[in-house]
Amino acid sequence: MHKSLKNALGLSFPSILAVVGCGGKTSFIELAARSYPSMKVLISPTTKMFPLNAGNAHCRGIFNENSGKLEALPADELAGLTAQYDLSLLEADGSRSLLCKGWREDEPVVPEYCTHTIGIVTMSLLGEAATDGAVHNLPLFLSLTGLRESQLITMQALMSMVCAPGGMFKNSAGSRVLLVNQVEDDSTCNQAYRFLEEIIKSYPGFFDKLLFGSVHRDTFEEVRNDIQ
Repeated sequence: MHKSLKNALGLSFPSILAVVGCGGKTSFIELAARSYPSMKVLISPTTKMFPLNAGNAHCRGIFNENSGKLEALPADELAGLTAQYDLSLLEADGSRSLLCKGWREDEPVVPEYCTHTIGIVTMSLLGEAATDGAVHNLPLFLSLTGLRESQLITMQALMSMVCAPGGMFKNSAGSRVLLVNQVEDDSTCNQAYRFLEEIIKSYPGFFDKLLFGSVHRDTFEEVRNDIQ
């Protein structure tokens, strides 16, 4: 059953979402901000992000004139600011627009008070070579997944990137939600569903919610965590 992002997330308020991963974090934040026009919405980075103009949301951070990006507010200031909003959307990760990543020890930067950690992943690099041009922090990605440089990225490697102890959710707080983005046709739909099925089998109970769909089209489906 297709749902909008608002209906798929089913949030209660106030909520503080840390958005991590690769393949549509900023687009997800823009869509989420526009999905709650009657709510008081904050957008802010815990690392760095370009300023966003999304509906009535307030985008806050320390502006760096050289990079044109917003940098993270002091931790105490950000914590106090989120308490003033119905919905806070924190861009908590960076991937330099690449679709796979390995994480340093201090990444992602997820405040402990977040109610949800939303992880974004795509199937776009499935079957492609693991190279510097495709993967952010390639040596860390290779260590995380067990691949060698230029080997093809497998579904197992993507599962490790997302679910392994040093992966996408290693610093998560609150409910864990995984979203497979850029599902635009039958082929990517089948890939996403198989990927989530394998995650349920290999990492039972790891996620509170599993979604796949298209941020671009605002259409999503939920995969039940108890499928066998």
